[in-house]
Amino acid sequence: MIRNDSEGKQLTAFARFVVAGFAVIALVAAELVLSAAIHGTNYNGGDGKLAQATILTAYKFGSFLQFNIINSTQGLGSQLLPMNVWVNPAYWPFAFLPKELATDVSAAIALGIFVIAGYIMARCFDVPVVPSAIGAQLSIILFAPSSFIFQLSTIFSLMVGNAVVYAPHMIALGLLARLESGSWCDFSLTTAAIFALLFYSLCCDPLWSMVHGFAWAASFAVVAFGRLHLKTILVRWATLGCCAVLFFLSGAAEYAYTLTRYTARIHFPGSGDRPAAPDLLASELFYSPYVKYFYILWALGWLLGLLTLSGRARLLVVTGIVSYLLLAGYSLLYLLLNVPWQAPLPVYLAHGLFPLFVISAVAGYWGALRVAALSAGRVTTTAGRRDGIKRFFHHAGAPTRLRLLTTAAAFIAVAIIPAAFANFAATVGPQRAELFHEPWPNEPELIAFFEDKLGLEVGRPFRGSAHVWPYDYRTSLTVNGLWAHSIPTVLQYGQLVTPASFYFTHSVTEQRMRANGFVPSPGRSWEIYWKALQLLGARYYVPGHEPLPLSADANFAVSTFPYRPAGGRHGLWYVYELPHPNVGDYSPTEIETTASRAEIAALMAQPNFDFTRRAVLSVEVGQPLVPARDMRLTLIRGGWHVSGRSDGSSLVVLPQQFSHCLRARDERVRLVRANLMMTGMIFSGVVDTDIVFDYGIFSPQCRAADLADMRQLDLRIALPMRRVTDGSLFPDWRGALATLKAAASAVK
Repeated sequence: MIRNDSEGKQLTAFARFVVAGFAVIALVAAELVLSAAIHGTNYNGGDGKLAQATILTAYKFGSFLQFNIINSTQGLGSQLLPMNVWVNPAYWPFAFLPKELATDVSAAIALGIFVIAGYIMARCFDVPVVPSAIGAQLSIILFAPSSFIFQLSTIFSLMVGNAVVYAPHMIALGLLARLESGSWCDFSLTTAAIFALLFYSLCCDPLWSMVHGFAWAASFAVVAFGRLHLKTILVRWATLGCCAVLFFLSGAAEYAYTLTRYTARIHFPGSGDRPAAPDLLASELFYSPYVKYFYILWALGWLLGLLTLSGRARLLVVTGIVSYLLLAGYSLLYLLLNVPWQAPLPVYLAHGLFPLFVISAVAGYWGALRVAALSAGRVTTTAGRRDGIKRFFHHAGAPTRLRLLTTAAAFIAVAIIPAAFANFAATVGPQRAELFHEPWPNEPELIAFFEDKLGLEVGRPFRGSAHVWPYDYRTSLTVNGLWAHSIPTVLQYGQLVTPASFYFTHSVTEQRMRANGFVPSPGRSWEIYWKALQLLGARYYVPGHEPLPLSADANFAVSTFPYRPAGGRHGLWYVYELPHPNVGDYSPTEIETTASRAEIAALMAQPNFDFTRRAVLSVEVGQPLVPARDMRLTLIRGGWHVSGRSDGSSLVVLPQQFSHCLRARDERVRLVRANLMMTGMIFSGVVDTDIVFDYGIFSPQCRAADLADMRQLDLRIALPMRRVTDGSLFPDWRGALATLKAAASAVK
């Protein structure tokens, strides 16, 4: 085994810094060259365009440093995906640059931060500069367009900012590896640094931070036990324990829990269940022909590392091995368990662990190379050339010459990967320039119409929203374009679809949906559908590229606009205007009170139920109601401003999903749950108040009240669960063997 004690004699501290900086800058430059040569790969596809729309919405309608805000453009004010545009540098280009340019600059920034984090982690494990830099540089294949070339998971091409979310975990793992017993100062500083890194990651994007934290939990445990010295083990676990306590005391732990629990996917397990076994998208092995070779190379590197490394560098290799073994077991459970799967997908975990696997394997190869070089040196010495070597290296100025040669070799080594990718961009890039490019839909007429009729601005009254159905992939591209232009829609797509909205669609329109979508469709009857859409604020209905059928009984004004899909047949968009959308002026006076989900759904599904006159509440009003007048709903940063008058007490049903996290600044105003999912506002006399969303990392308690509502309403849907057959947790031996054989044969 070898140690790295000689590194300082070969490279000065300044040289190590310069080599590392050059490695990062050269790789970022190569990424920019690749992105310029192969177009449209960053924030690619429907989900990538959704991410862009979310970023633009957060900048336009969120207050500074506020990332838990109402989603004003989709889903009736459901929570916006918590992508923190204020603290994540990968999103900053969208505040200043056009979307097309911002996507590539964003990817370059994210890659640079990710590589720096990987390098710091490797150095904390005492891996020398060059292998640390090379291992970190290889992470470029996770980023577009390289990920498309290698057919890998597209997480970093769809959600580029996730790289910044993941980076702090790598540095935190490295700091934990350096922590030893003995110094209270070191313990305090390291604990504070690790907590700050983990907290920053959570603030950048809590959902993806939890996914990556789940993937790396085993790695932290291995490092905590890594040095078989009782005091060191206790100190490292004490650090992790202190971080856990701080997360609990700050409210961050409760925030993370409630954020995920208040989602349709978690509340209704069958809504997001995977296909009947085997799910061949469980691993990149099933759709990339290159991944199996990666695992072979990593395994060989780990074996060499176990044989040639010592100390922290060997611990890094052990961490990579254990993490892989646990990932393999986790993937087997995913394939075999006969229960709805609500934990992170194995493919997400494998993607997050990629830099750990690469860097630990590179460290192993470097250890083997060092051993081979030392052995070759001994052979040379034995052959009798020792005196000549000694005369060369003991000559005046020889140590300086050796350092210069070593530094030059280091620069060459860390330049190889950037040069290879830049050369690929120059030689192969022109042939693939438009291969992955999916431009935004070319529909300026439709966008201009909706911007004029519905476009949102801070200080502008809410004028209604659009609803598009059917909702397929091509339609989603247009809808993403609407969101990017601040045009609100009833429909919502994302991980934060609420249980109440999901149940509303299922019960009122009798429609089955997937967990990440709130897309009401005309399931029960067109009459009920039109009433429900207008309650939700829909002013325009877009049935796609065909006019409404006669059965829709839609005597509405209709406009048409050109439909120009990329690579498809052109046609027309049909846009129908509904007569009375809820723009904050629905003021019913006939109130039904019940806490039964079945009764609420049955009442609203009645053909003669008029949402302008009637409402169903979960609590008693306690006083007679009169219609409100002069109601006005205006968008402000982080919420709404509501004004209006009443000649007594009035209830107004706002086109806003209800949550106990909504707070009216005027304490005389009462907010209640109306019509299962809507916000009812009760006031007397004159109302002129802001309504804000008071949910965040330091104030998560209100979401617990929302969860209590779901339990009280007892929202349940009998969804088919394809993986739940005879009630057994695992399939029988024959079924398990068939699943594993099918999975093995599906490996690319």
